[in-house]
Amino acid sequence: MHLWQDPWANLQLVIGPAVVLGLGQGAYIARMSRSCLLEVILEDYVRTARAKGVGEAFVVVRHALPNALLPVVTLSGILMGFVLGGSVAVEQAFGVPGLGRALVVAVIERDTIVVQNLVLLYAVIFVVINVAVDLSYAWLDPRIRYH
Repeated sequence: MHLWQDPWANLQLVIGPAVVLGLGQGAYIARMSRSCLLEVILEDYVRTARAKGVGEAFVVVRHALPNALLPVVTLSGILMGFVLGGSVAVEQAFGVPGLGRALVVAVIERDTIVVQNLVLLYAVIFVVINVAVDLSYAWLDPRIRYH
């Protein structure tokens, strides 16, 4: 079924696996975000910004959040590997047609060419995500530059 033929049915098909894959990772990211922001909020430059009379929301968004996001972005990149690996089992459990289910079917049918290509595709996706994470460091922290 194509996406635009019946968007509501496609959303119903995807919502269960998305919740299963995202809920655990969301908890990790929320805990890491909270602890990193609480750690950064006590730094001297944040106190200095507050002492200058800058509003609390601006202090958090402009000064604290970019520095607190570096470990969160790193964790998110690692967790995307878990999402990729977990998608195989979740697609099989929910009966969702996707690359994970195609991989399971190819393994069952011993179709080595399809298995190799899907594993290569998963590896390329993982590498692209990690390169994007590494490049986002320079965007989040101006002190980091790649030459």
